[in-house]
Amino acid sequence: MSETTDRSLRPGDLQIRSGAVGSLVLIRVSGALDLATADDLIEELDRQLRTGRDIVLDCAGLDFMAVVGMSLMIETHRTALARQRKLIVVTGGNRAVLRPLRLTRVDVRLALVATIDDACAQLGGLIPDPRG
Repeated sequence: MSETTDRSLRPGDLQIRSGAVGSLVLIRVSGALDLATADDLIEELDRQLRTGRDIVLDCAGLDFMAVVGMSLMIETHRTALARQRKLIVVTGGNRAVLRPLRLTRVDVRLALVATIDDACAQLGGLIPDPRG
C-alpha cells in the first residue's frame, strides 16, 4: 500500500494511513475518532471518494468512536452509493467500534466485516499486501 496520509499519534489524536491497493482504497484509522479529530478523516474520505475507487475503512485500531464517527460513515456510505461505489468498514471485532454501531443500529445500514481480507473478498477477491 502506498501511503498518502500518515500523521503521528498523540493521546487523543487520530492517525490516518491510506493508499491505493489495486482497484480500492484502504484507509486505516487508529486512536480517537471524535469531534476534535473527525475533520481530518472527513477530508480524507472525501478525497478518496473522488478517486472513483471502492473504500475499505479499517477501524480496528480505534480506541474510541463518538457519534460523529458513525455520522461520517453513514454519509460516506451514501455518497459512495450515489457514485456506484462501496464503503466497507472493517471492525476487527473492536468493541469501541461495534458497540456504538450496534446500540444505534447503524450496523444494519453499513457493510461491516471483521478483517481486511473479508472486505477485499467482498470487493472481488483482491487481497492487500500484509506489510501495508
